[in-house]
Amino acid sequence: MATTVTNNSSYSGKSAGEYIKAAFLANDTLQHITVKENIDYRQVVKKLVNEIEFGQKACAWTPTGSVALTERWLTLKKFQVQQEICVNSFLSDFPALDAQQGRLDPAFTEALIQNMLEGIAAENERQVWVGDATANQNTEYDGLLTLIGADVDGDVNFVASPVAIDSTNVFSKIQALIAELPTAVKYGNEKPTIYMDPSVWEAFMYASAAAGNGWYTYGGAEVPKTFMGTYPIAVCPGMPSGESTMIMSPKSNLWFGTNVLNNWNEVTVVDMQQFAEDNVRFSAKFFAAAQYGIGSKIAAYSTWF
Repeated sequence: MATTVTNNSSYSGKSAGEYIKAAFLANDTLQHITVKENIDYRQVVKKLVNEIEFGQKACAWTPTGSVALTERWLTLKKFQVQQEICVNSFLSDFPALDAQQGRLDPAFTEALIQNMLEGIAAENERQVWVGDATANQNTEYDGLLTLIGADVDGDVNFVASPVAIDSTNVFSKIQALIAELPTAVKYGNEKPTIYMDPSVWEAFMYASAAAGNGWYTYGGAEVPKTFMGTYPIAVCPGMPSGESTMIMSPKSNLWFGTNVLNNWNEVTVVDMQQFAEDNVRFSAKFFAAAQYGIGSKIAAYSTWF
């Protein structure tokens, strides 16, 4: 049922959380990575590396192998989006009574809120990959590619000497990406996903069609995107355009965090007529952050790094 919108209304708490959640879940990427919705500002990402080694049978306790436990942090940042529109600009779109009284039609107000949330979703799709908190401290968080490229632990598996990908080399470059991922990750309990930018996906479709395997592009309902029917493919519009970017990792290893239940999250609509203005103000506030867990579970190919 549509949300009822009235003048001088503020949507906060649980209702706002649903608005913000809807905006985030409109991201293409967030459909394919792990979303942590209710982080209390900061959450540790534990990194457990267990090296198994068989030992000889013995009567005494004889430890073998090693266990290393380190951690990474997923730290939320606060953001806001605020806009203002003049009611007079839309008078011809209002019902007569609303136009006479200078009010926004509730359905139109709802549409404006949805439009704002769509913009938030699009910007978050970009930031989840290439956000740069160093260059834009107050307006961005570090995206996954930014963090992977920094490789602070020195354990990410990069494909050497990446070049532009097109339909003539896309198969071999995907194979090079897969080859960089450790066998234990490729054949673990969780099948890793190949995340690629739209240009790489288009090259893949063209190459598949040229090879006689592109029937699914025009054969009706879309079939699941996979490479060789084995590894899922996620097409991510937020990846840098024209940089031939691919990441391969288990979904559980790539994180987006927020807190839709925090009181700071809110969507607010304020009619400024009480201050002798014909403006309506819209405001959205929210938390966001990205992080990955274990670099050795990631293979990366991109001319962007």
